[in-house]
Amino acid sequence: MQQTEIAALCVVGVLIVLDYATGLMKAAMQHDISSEKMRLGLWHKSGLILVMVLAEVVERAQAYIDLGFTLPLIVPAAVYISITEISSILENLGEINPEIKASPLLQLFRSKQDPGAMS
Repeated sequence: MQQTEIAALCVVGVLIVLDYATGLMKAAMQHDISSEKMRLGLWHKSGLILVMVLAEVVERAQAYIDLGFTLPLIVPAAVYISITEISSILENLGEINPEIKASPLLQLFRSKQDPGAMS
């Protein structure tokens, strides 16, 4: 496994944990902690982890069997998951601290092409 792929897997793991933690913080702040919502969130996160496992298996299998295609899968899957997790973390942070929701600090994470993001 290449260093880039290891880094991508680590980044995804850290972002998943951060998203879950900020979601839990938001729920605690809003007095809305629900074991049902927490279980659902864990199922969703486990689905993301399984996507990364699938990408790893298929990308490695390409070296041994002809699947009819050869594509890098680990890094693109990690990028997609990372973007969705970062978006969710930013939403949670904006709910936890409304003062930073429109701040220049969170603007660093927003696309210049999407002025409606996080509004």
